[in-house]
Amino acid sequence: MGLFKLFVLCTAVIVAGALDSAQSVVIIHFHEAPSAVSRFSTAVFKYSVEGSDGRNACSSNGCFIACELDDQALRSCPADSIVLRNLTVNQKHTFLLNVTTQNGDRNSSSYSWFIDTIPPTATLSSEDSYTNAAKVTVDVTFSEACGLKCLNSSHCDVLIDGPGSIDASSLRAVKPNLKYEVDIALSMGSMYGRVVIRMVNGSCRDKAGNPFTRSKNSAMIVRFDRRPVVADLWMPVSSYVLKINGVPRTVLSTNKMEELKIFLDFSNPIKNSTEEVLSALHVKSGSVSSVLSGHQGNGKFAFRLMNVSRTEIIVIELETSLIIGRTGTPTSPVSPLTILYDTEDPAVGLSSDLQNVTKASRINFVAEFTKPVFGFDPSMVEVHGGKIARQVQMKFKELSRALYSLTVIVEAEKTLSVSVLAGKVSDISGNQNLASNRVQLKHYSTPAVSTALQSFITAGVLATSLAVACLSLSYANIGIISALLTGETKFVAPSPSTNLHGMFGHLQVFVMSDWFSPNHPIEYSETVKGLKWLIPRGKLPWRKISTITWTNHFHITSGIKGFMAVGLPMLPVGEHKHQGNFTSYDGFRGKAVSSRSAQYGQPLNSAEYFTYFLRGEPLSASNVVKKLENNKGWEDMEMNLFWLAAIAGSLLALHISIFLLLRWRTGSTTSVNFGMVSFPRFEILLLIVMLPCISQSAAFVVKGGTIGGMITGALLLVIPAAFILSVLLFLLVAILPGKFVQYKEIKYTIVREAWYEKLWFFIISRPVMGKWVYREGSTSSLLQNFRSLFENQKGPPFFIFVDKTDQSTVPKWSEGGQSGGIGRMRAISSNDSNEEELKVPGPVRFLGYARSSYLVLDLIRRVSLGVISGAATTSKDHWMHNLIALAITMTQFVYLSSLKPFIKRSAHAVESISLLCEAAIFSISMAVTTKKPDPTEATVLGYVMVALLLLTAIAHITNEWYGLVSWLVRLSWTPRFMARGLILPFLPRKQWSSIVLPSSSQPKTGLSSVPQLSPDTDVPPPRGNSFRAMSATVVPMASPDNAGGRGETEAMVEERSELRKLRELAKASFSGEGGKRRSRDRARDSACKAEAEGDASSSSMR
Repeated sequence: MGLFKLFVLCTAVIVAGALDSAQSVVIIHFHEAPSAVSRFSTAVFKYSVEGSDGRNACSSNGCFIACELDDQALRSCPADSIVLRNLTVNQKHTFLLNVTTQNGDRNSSSYSWFIDTIPPTATLSSEDSYTNAAKVTVDVTFSEACGLKCLNSSHCDVLIDGPGSIDASSLRAVKPNLKYEVDIALSMGSMYGRVVIRMVNGSCRDKAGNPFTRSKNSAMIVRFDRRPVVADLWMPVSSYVLKINGVPRTVLSTNKMEELKIFLDFSNPIKNSTEEVLSALHVKSGSVSSVLSGHQGNGKFAFRLMNVSRTEIIVIELETSLIIGRTGTPTSPVSPLTILYDTEDPAVGLSSDLQNVTKASRINFVAEFTKPVFGFDPSMVEVHGGKIARQVQMKFKELSRALYSLTVIVEAEKTLSVSVLAGKVSDISGNQNLASNRVQLKHYSTPAVSTALQSFITAGVLATSLAVACLSLSYANIGIISALLTGETKFVAPSPSTNLHGMFGHLQVFVMSDWFSPNHPIEYSETVKGLKWLIPRGKLPWRKISTITWTNHFHITSGIKGFMAVGLPMLPVGEHKHQGNFTSYDGFRGKAVSSRSAQYGQPLNSAEYFTYFLRGEPLSASNVVKKLENNKGWEDMEMNLFWLAAIAGSLLALHISIFLLLRWRTGSTTSVNFGMVSFPRFEILLLIVMLPCISQSAAFVVKGGTIGGMITGALLLVIPAAFILSVLLFLLVAILPGKFVQYKEIKYTIVREAWYEKLWFFIISRPVMGKWVYREGSTSSLLQNFRSLFENQKGPPFFIFVDKTDQSTVPKWSEGGQSGGIGRMRAISSNDSNEEELKVPGPVRFLGYARSSYLVLDLIRRVSLGVISGAATTSKDHWMHNLIALAITMTQFVYLSSLKPFIKRSAHAVESISLLCEAAIFSISMAVTTKKPDPTEATVLGYVMVALLLLTAIAHITNEWYGLVSWLVRLSWTPRFMARGLILPFLPRKQWSSIVLPSSSQPKTGLSSVPQLSPDTDVPPPRGNSFRAMSATVVPMASPDNAGGRGETEAMVEERSELRKLRELAKASFSGEGGKRRSRDRARDSACKAEAEGDASSSSMR
């Protein structure tokens, strides 16, 4: 290589001298010179100068020789050779030789070369230094021409260290001696690893002869990783393990803004930039900015969450399909990160099931937090004027994490104050609670007036009911046995009560009014509470401690559904193995560790965070719904229906027992009329009294809003609806058409009244002489069992006109009746042929229909008030329900005062007083619901309401006892005889006749068999104290099914009928008799017409 360069150099010098020979005869020859590229810093030049003749031109020192090195003259320049030392390496040098002979000939020659001491090296590179492929291609690029040889994997200038090998056959020369490509096979037996690729030292030399020297770029590392890329998405917030339904769950929550940092760690570095990772990160609330970019080999990222509201469920999702690992492996999906960020302090509301004043010694309280809290206990409740109960049955209870109940024992006659202090308990995020409202209750004792009044009313009602029952039973016993002894199978059994179900109904309205307003005065409220047995309503015997009711809670939200109990223990994640069960606040918080720590339970999702930690009473809380079942009205319904079933069942059992006893003792068949003991006389009365209780119970469960409650309430309401419809159909089919019974009423043909008398009669009702009589062929025994549905009301009238100046025109059935002041008069016409002439026009009959239907209106009112009393919840509802009740009551009062449906004036007066008092009660309830009165006003209103209740009770009780006394007076019974009637079935049969029939005149029993009467035939005067004479409202006009008892009575009736015909014929023989009779008929017709017009106009004016 060096000889070739020298030859080229000499040739160039010779050529240069030949070219210059034309001008110079001095020729310079370089016999030795360094190569054009040399690695040595010393250069040796040997040269000679020849003349034109070929001889040495400087042999006798006849030449001047000058040398230059890189344009710098050398101090000395020998004639034939020169050695240059310590030349600058890695630089081009130029040597110039100038020769001048003595003859003046001169010439110069230069030589250039490059000193290269840098050894050749190579750079190894690959596009896939991080890969998951089976092989990679490595580029070998030399710094200068050198060359690469690779015969096989064992004899190759490229060495491989690691789980890989070189593929010698893949060697490709991209640029000969400068750039090559070769494939490296990576082991498929390893999931991950690294391969070190390096060049062999001295494998080749450059032009200067420098051997190949390996540099840092002459080796490279190829990393291969076929494992999936795993991302760790976490935030430095507190994490806990919470057992929910016995299953450990991880909870992440914080109330610190500085903890809202998002960290993203990858198991392998990724190719993506920070901006690309940020675009793949999705946050449903707030905004995200970068904090740390690509730390530790582009495998760790940090972001900050900003602009988050005070309470937020933060959900962070990573779109892993956009994230690619450095080796090309895609990133595995990662679960969204859900945390609870909450800076709102939990508020707490205290509420009680009582009002501002109470007489209860133990008061139930409910602490309702706006969200679940942990560690709440009774010590955090501040109580003044009482203490928290510690008994097992009344101990502090955790209904849910947001609802707690406790019972406080109040000190007598003191003001109880209960509150929850601030900062005593924390929520899941560490926010401490705010102070609660302060509930103050004034303890009081039941006022003496309330105790006295409820005792008086209770005693009066029970005594009246007992007296009616005893008299009815005694009368029925005597009547049945008397009928059997005399051979009769039926007898008239009038009721000694005038309006017993009316008394119960109006008192029930007063009791139900307690539900119409929570602000009733104490005097009235305590009075009606003592009368709730009239509904009936009471505590359930199997519940010794009263459960919490929610009727008057003012802090409970409207959507209460209960809360799924979240069970302890709550364990800090980092110490879950050693801390045990935590029940205190400190134990709950424990050591706050980051959410990156190992999870010991599945994290909660956003819906569960809202359900368990933000919603005070989540919809999924089935167990608390069962605990607070009363909120749905079920317990209220049970408190009504249990006692209703107990009392009604007992009374029905007693009635059936008495009925069976009488049948057994008398040996009677089903054809015998058992009077007051017959079915369903007592059952109808009982069902009328039960209607408000049933309708109120239905409203309780319907108000709860549950499907089961609505279905149950609808089924309960079917009972009153069916009964009212049955009563209406009975009146329309059996009573109002007059086919079975007929209401007859006496009208005077000549009546002159002053205006003040008319006004007085309009207010208190006109005295009426009317009776319901049976039609011929009607089943009187069947109708008697339903007589309570129509006997007290007027009906479509059948007027009998009489002349007040002629007492012979008054019918004898008016004697001994209930209408006062009417003597023995004879009807104008009593023959069947004249019956149609006595009927009234259509409008008057329509008014009669309306009067007979008063009971239907009263039943509808009872059911309506029962529904209203059970449906009220809020103060707005109370006001509206009072208004509706007032409207219903006034409608019935207008109906009553306009039509005057009762036959007795006393019943009309009592009913009017009751309706007006109830209307006043509803008006006062509306006033106290709208504006709570001060203590003085409340006391005054309480006494007014108590007086209204007392007035109603006295009116009914007085009316009932007046009717009982009048009934007993007509019977002429002694208490001893009445008592014998009660025990008569228990006496031996041989003693019955001596008690019931002591003589043929029957002076003691007052009983007689029912006579067979023709339609509209005058009833003969009663013998002594006849049984028939005691009928208050119903007089049988015919009994076609009576087979016996026709004897003397039937003969008397026939004889008197014949005498009546003879008298009519005799009167017709006189000349003036026809004119008188026509005058009387005209008077009767005019009176009938005037009466019809007066009733119609009076009704329309009302």
